[in-house]
Amino acid sequence: MRKKLAALPIFLAAFFILAISVVRTASVKYVFSQEPSPAPVNFEELNIDYSLPEPGLAPDNIFWLVQAVIDMGESSPESYLENADVRLVAGKQMFENGKIEEAVAVLEKAELYLKQSYDEVVSQEGSPERNEFLYTLSLASLKHREILETILVHAPEDGRAVIARILDTPKIVYENSASELVSLGLSVPKYPF
Repeated sequence: MRKKLAALPIFLAAFFILAISVVRTASVKYVFSQEPSPAPVNFEELNIDYSLPEPGLAPDNIFWLVQAVIDMGESSPESYLENADVRLVAGKQMFENGKIEEAVAVLEKAELYLKQSYDEVVSQEGSPERNEFLYTLSLASLKHREILETILVHAPEDGRAVIARILDTPKIVYENSASELVSLGLSVPKYPF
């Protein structure tokens, strides 16, 4: 009996250690790779120093198709960026006028033009204007994001997922153009988001 009583503290200690090990192993652990997001930025107050064109033809105008055909014939980075800016302004204007579905389609096309502008300028390695245009393009992508973030805040709940997906394009264009600028030893516009 004495042997059994002497083994009891060892048995309890072993059981206690086993129980702690099982609980620690079974507990859920979360690991996040990114820092928590800061408080939401008031996009109404944010102002990127990049000028957008004045609103021109809107997609609901009968001459829009003619303008779209003319735009298809232009393939320089500058023309793609101009098309992106024009469509961004048109999409914003349509959104403000309550034509949400049409605005989203126009905004999506605007961001495709923004991406094409980046792809085109990257393919022009060695061009003297390339570096300056990369800086302009990174500013433009920040302006596009500013406008899209403002639209996202005011968008109907069921449209937010699509606008959030569209927002990825200016983010990627900024990251890529900023990376190119850094690799060239040039300054990068401040990222305010």
